[in-house]
Amino acid sequence: MSRNPQAYARTAGILYLVTHVTSVTAVVAYASDAVALGVVLELTLAAGCLGTGILLHLLLRSLGPARAATFAALRALEAAVIAAGTLPMLALTSTTSTLATEALLAVHGAAFLVGQGLVISVNTIVLGWLLFDARVVPRPLAALGVVGGMLVLLSNTAQLFDLIPQGGTVAGLCAVPIFAFEIWFAITLIAVGLRPRGASPVLSQPQQLAA
Repeated sequence: MSRNPQAYARTAGILYLVTHVTSVTAVVAYASDAVALGVVLELTLAAGCLGTGILLHLLLRSLGPARAATFAALRALEAAVIAAGTLPMLALTSTTSTLATEALLAVHGAAFLVGQGLVISVNTIVLGWLLFDARVVPRPLAALGVVGGMLVLLSNTAQLFDLIPQGGTVAGLCAVPIFAFEIWFAITLIAVGLRPRGASPVLSQPQQLAA
C-alpha cells in the first residue's frame, strides 16, 4: 500500500466495518455450533482491530503522539485478548464433559468482557478525545466516541461485579452509542478521510507519514 494518508484512512474505515461484521457473525456461528467458523471470524476480528490501531496511529501520531500510541497499544491488547479467547472455543471441539464445556464457555465469556468490553471502551475514549481535540472529524462524532466509550466502560465494570447481567438488555443498550460511533467513523474515513477543521486532509503530504 502506498504511503498515502487517504489510502490509510479508507483502509482503516474498511477494517472497522470488517470488525463489526465478524464480531456479529462470530456470535451467530457459535450459536449455530459452527465453532471452527466462529474461531476464524474472531481471528479475523482480531486482525482488523490490530490493523485499525496501526493505521490510525500513523494518521494521528503528529496530532497527539501519546494518545495515538496509547490507542494503538490498547487496540493491540484488544486483538490479543480476542485471539486468546478463541483457544477455549477450540478446546470445546475435543471435550464431551459438561463441566469442562461450561468452564471453557466461561473463559470465552470473560475474554469477551475484557477484550470487547473493558479494553475497547478505554481505547475508544482515548481515540474520541484525540479526534475531538484535533478536529479532524465532526466534533459530535468525536464526542459520541467519548460518551460511548464511557457507557461501555461503566456497563462492563457493572457486569464484572455482577451488578447487571452479562450480555443482557442493559449491556446491549449501553453498547449502542459506541456501535454508532464506529459505523459513523468508518464511513467518514472511507468517504472523506481525516480533515482538520473541515479543510484539506490531514497529513496531505505523503512524506509526513514516513517522518
